[in-house]
Amino acid sequence: MHDFAFLRDLLLAFALGGAVVFALRPLRVPPLVGLLVAGALAGPHALNLIRDVHRVEVLAEIGVVLLLFTIGLEFSLAQLVGMWRTILGGGGGQVVLTTLAVAAMTYFRGDAPGGKAIFFGFLVALSSTAIVLRLLGDSGKLGTPSGRIALGVLLFQDLCIVPMMLLAPFCAGVGGGSTAVFITLGKAVLIVVGVVIAARKLVPPILFQVVRTRSRELFLTLLVVLCLGTAYLTSVAGLSLALGAFLAGLAVSESEYGHQALAEAVPFRDAFGSLFFLSIGMLMDVGFVVSNLMLVSGTVLAIVMVKLLCAALPVLLLGHGIPIVLRSSFALAQVGEFAFVLAHTGKGFDLLSQHEYQVFLAASVVTMIATPLLLKVGEIAGGRAPVHARMVPWGRNADVAAGAEHQVSEHVIIVGYGVNGRNVARALRSTSVPYVILELNPETVRRARDEGEPIDFGDSTRIEILQHAGLKRARAVVVAISDATATRATVSLVRMQNPDVFIVVRTRFVAEVEELKGLGADEVIPEEFETSIEIFSQVLHHFDVPRNVVLDLVEHCREGMYQMLRSPSSPAPVGKLGHGDLARLPVDTLILRPGAPADGKTLRELDLRNQTGASLVAIRRGEELISNPSPDTRLEAGDRVILVGSQEELDGALLVFAGGAEPPRPARVSDDGLDVAQR
Repeated sequence: MHDFAFLRDLLLAFALGGAVVFALRPLRVPPLVGLLVAGALAGPHALNLIRDVHRVEVLAEIGVVLLLFTIGLEFSLAQLVGMWRTILGGGGGQVVLTTLAVAAMTYFRGDAPGGKAIFFGFLVALSSTAIVLRLLGDSGKLGTPSGRIALGVLLFQDLCIVPMMLLAPFCAGVGGGSTAVFITLGKAVLIVVGVVIAARKLVPPILFQVVRTRSRELFLTLLVVLCLGTAYLTSVAGLSLALGAFLAGLAVSESEYGHQALAEAVPFRDAFGSLFFLSIGMLMDVGFVVSNLMLVSGTVLAIVMVKLLCAALPVLLLGHGIPIVLRSSFALAQVGEFAFVLAHTGKGFDLLSQHEYQVFLAASVVTMIATPLLLKVGEIAGGRAPVHARMVPWGRNADVAAGAEHQVSEHVIIVGYGVNGRNVARALRSTSVPYVILELNPETVRRARDEGEPIDFGDSTRIEILQHAGLKRARAVVVAISDATATRATVSLVRMQNPDVFIVVRTRFVAEVEELKGLGADEVIPEEFETSIEIFSQVLHHFDVPRNVVLDLVEHCREGMYQMLRSPSSPAPVGKLGHGDLARLPVDTLILRPGAPADGKTLRELDLRNQTGASLVAIRRGEELISNPSPDTRLEAGDRVILVGSQEELDGALLVFAGGAEPPRPARVSDDGLDVAQR
């Protein structure tokens, strides 16, 4: 008879964790905090539902490895260079000041010798990356100055985890002296150099060959081998599993497949990470907390006060105003999840007694549970402080704004870079509409990137990939892939994540039109009807590019095989004219061509209303917007005009402003799939 006790414990852990997280959701308690509470309830010190905590801890270690692997995947030197003052000044200052303050308090009270006191400082210096970034992201404050400062400090803390873990044995006096320190650091340097070399020379070509197979299973298997294999090698060398996992993630992030790797790793990280936080909760003795309530409460208060002061001072010295200082420091006032990993390591070196360990665990969990409240208090305090108040004479350091990664907005996401995707990209580029491309063919990605295209390797059916492409900020999404299943999944996911984005879909068969529209597509273009031309016509029209410019592009594409768009002599970008609520009316935007019938005439002389039936409601002339122009307003070549009227009236006005014969219009498909012009 097989022993399924471990499976029972695992089932109970996940079931109780899910139930507690669900129960606490109305209170807006972060899921991570709910998992800690669930672990405390299920552990041997409370309900004793989980009998073999050690086995759960083994799987929890994999959660830590995957957590650091994903941090390595998200780590980008290019993004951090511009924020170096915030990261080094704010993050470095916070870690150093907190460590010294806690070490001094414990040392002079006689609670711990020097090395142990410093280790206490390490524990308190770390804040919760998972909770803070999740809360700031959910509230939309991650992009604010205080949010970016918190991000910079948290990044520095994450980088400090590895050296802190390396220094733990030396704080305990068992590191073997300075020689052992140099040997350990030497091993770390050699491993880092090896990973950097592998990241540049070995990992990208290996990933490229694997990605070419189009096998998701093989790609995922390779990621697991890289993550666990590097972690194992570092552990054999005497370093931590966490260091190896971080370096493996860093190696993969240097390739163009880093974002896809992150999307694949996140579900596994979340599953095993849940076990990690459940196992941490199981270690907390609820009875101990109740019987030592004053001690735990005092420790929590001391931690929060020290962290508030030590996080605020470096930000003040960087020249930021009081409101930003208050918001960022309150966001960092809790103890972080990696402090549990460090505490577990320190316990193995007798840096923490069982009593101290329980006090630290209890106080840490309480500060994490209190994080939403701390953020709220910081927001209120920052809102009441004078906006321009600062404590130093110099101004705000600009690198917080400049250091944040430039995020494209009001752009088009092009899914698929085949013939249709390339045509859409060319049309958008010629009219200065920003765009981002997602493609799953690694060879196509490499070629397009060499040509300067903003393209990423990524699967559009994964939410992480769409988020990286800026779906929340996008104005339109063009799905131009041949995989019908992936197309349906992409449209559904895009509409779920951004209800307002304009979705244009390419499909092979007319029969698929209604299904795709039911999933949320605004326009579905069957490829039988001049797919690529209709797609970019729809997108440019949505961006209010003058219709005669769009029609010119259509004509050139049909007659010249896109030579006009490819040629260096393409006309200067014509720009786009937004007209807000007018977009809901039968409105058209045209540009007045030189020599057209309207060129040089006043509105009275033109008599457009009687001539065509259309009404001119506004004129854009350079940077000037002339609304409701008078009859004596004289039209000039290059004017962009907004017209209101029926489709027939607008077509008549097109000849007045564009001149010449009316260009052919793009094919449009009726409900029964026939070209309207053919009926």
